[in-house]
Amino acid sequence: MSKHKSAGGLGFRDFRDFNLAMLGKQGWRFLTNPDSLVSKVYKARYFPGGNFLDAILGNNPIFIWRSI
Repeated sequence: MSKHKSAGGLGFRDFRDFNLAMLGKQGWRFLTNPDSLVSKVYKARYFPGGNFLDAILGNNPIFIWRSI
C-alpha cells in the first residue's frame, strides 16, 4: 500500500497522516450531514443533548469514537 502508484501501490506516504485525514473527514461529515444514518447513530450514543463539537468521550466508548 505504501509503494508508489507506478509500482502497483496506493501511494500512501504515511499511514498515520492518512488515518488522521480519514478521521477528520468523518468528523466533517458529522457536521455537514447530520441526517445520515451514521451521524444519527453516533449522536444518539455519544452526544444526544448537543452537537459533535461539544461531545465528550463518555463511558466505555468504542475505538472509532475515541479516535474521532
